[in-house]
Formats: sequence, structure tokens, C-alpha cells
Amino acid sequence: MATTQAGAKFYIAVDISDQPVAQNTDLDQAGYEGLTWLEVKGVGSVGETGTNTSIVSYDELSTEVTQKGKGISNAGDPEVEVRRIGTDPGQLAMRAAALTKNSYAFKYELDDSLGVNGTTFYNRGLVTGPRHPNGRNEDFDLEIYALGLNQKELTVEAAAA
Repeated sequence: MATTQAGAKFYIAVDISDQPVAQNTDLDQAGYEGLTWLEVKGVGSVGETGTNTSIVSYDELSTEVTQKGKGISNAGDPEVEVRRIGTDPGQLAMRAAALTKNSYAFKYELDDSLGVNGTTFYNRGLVTGPRHPNGRNEDFDLEIYALGLNQKELTVEAAAA
């Protein structure tokens, strides 16, 4: 069975008053699962996540083939596009997070399980934006947030019932 993005949900970690909670150090699975999550409504797209590692190279005089190795990894810089909902608590939390220099925790959950929880991707990073792409008279009012991820993505596969 093919998995699609239909039914997926995007969340930001918040406190009891729905304010984003800074997470400025790396988290493990238990750390992520211990957070309080607030869904960001109206999400139409979550950009590319996952690790992209640079390949470094060096040409030695004594070899005919370039020598290569792994360099620094980038955890990603996805853009989250939302249909602007001015009163949505999740979008308000994203706007508040974008006003700071702190990192925040995010959860992206697929609707791909036949049981309890779908596959979940945890990330942690900076929030910038929102940008407004504007558009024509029949376009939705959108906001775009860029996430500067600074911890490798943690994936928890779907749980069976």
C-alpha cells in the first residue's frame, strides 16, 4: 500500500498556555514524546526534511582519482506553508516563535498506520517568517515559515494496534 501525505498533521511544542517552548538543546525520543504538542491548522505543505551531508574532495598529485569523504551535515531548511487562519492557536504559536532567536521542537505525523500512531518525524530548529506570497483575487491568503533545523531528524515508525 502506498503512503501519501493526505491526513498528515504538523505540530509545534507549547506550554499550557499554548505559547511555544524553546528547545535549545538536542532531544531524544523520550524528550520529544514528553512535550505538549499543538497542531498548526491549515498546513498545505511541509518542505523537505532529512539530513543532507556534504561530500568533500581533495586532489592528490600521486593519485588519478579524486579522494572523497563526508563533510558537515545539514538537517534541513524546510518551508511550512499554511492557509492563514488569524486565530488558530498553532499558527499564533508559529508567529510567536518566529519573533525569537530560540529553537523549537516540531512533529510531523503521517496518517499511515492501521493502529495507534502514524509514522512521526521529530525536528528541532529556528523559525523565521511569516512570508506572504500574496497572489491573485482567487488565491488563498497564505503564510510561509522557514525552519532552520539544527538537529538530525528523528523518525519513529508507525505503531501497530
